[in-house]
Amino acid sequence: MRIYRRPFIKTLLLLTVCAAPLHQATAHTFHTSLMSMEYNRQEQLLEISLKVYSHDLESILTRRSRRDVRLGKTPDAEQLTFAYLQEAINLKNGAGETKTLTWVGMEAKADRIWLYFEIKMPEGLNGAQLRNRLFFDLLADQVNLVHLKDAGKKSDLVFNPGDGFKPLFESTKD
Repeated sequence: MRIYRRPFIKTLLLLTVCAAPLHQATAHTFHTSLMSMEYNRQEQLLEISLKVYSHDLESILTRRSRRDVRLGKTPDAEQLTFAYLQEAINLKNGAGETKTLTWVGMEAKADRIWLYFEIKMPEGLNGAQLRNRLFFDLLADQVNLVHLKDAGKKSDLVFNPGDGFKPLFESTKD
């Protein structure tokens, strides 16, 4: 057994060492964001959490502000982030009126950032439409995923560059 064990261990170590740079070089080759939206009927609010990569957010904020922006270090990073969200994410109610986002906050988790905001929706979500253009002007292959819950209803939306407004829920025809 000893004859075979040593070459196996050496081979395993060699593969691990060689694969590490390859893994680092290919990290984050898929550009995506994940938005979770839940309608709070009691508060009449659409509560939203959005997970993005911190370096993508820093890149777009740096480009837009024409200065180096680092999350956690740049004093107005939250204000810059919220201003960008207000342009990139738009919601219209069933009457076609654009709704206003309200900033809640953000928190860093390793290389990702969670952004929290909400939208007052006393009229509910019937007929509402969303447009999510987050990072489309930065990354040509960006995909924005949205998961929505309202009481017992669920909906999943996918936004690609060039997409416009999409209904939050598929209309059901009886």
